Amino acid sequence: MRQDPFDKDQHLRTKLDEYHVDIPDFPMKPKRWERFINFLASPAKDPLDPLISSSHGILLLKIAPVIGTAAFAIIQMFILL
Repeated sequence: MRQDPFDKDQHLRTKLDEYHVDIPDFPMKPKRWERFINFLASPAKDPLDPLISSSHGILLLKIAPVIGTAAFAIIQMFILL
């Protein structure tokens, strides 16, 4: 059932036998420490990228801290009264 198609062509068989490839022995699964280091070294997605890419997002990033500070100040004023 198992037949080698290269046995029929002697010229092809001699050409294929000329080439020898040495495959180095390496572990297929990386060690746990290497996987952890690769996880730490992988690039992270920027969560602010959708906001920075538009002009409205840049405006929101400039105004949001001001609105948050004003809201926090108003809440403190109501607590003190």
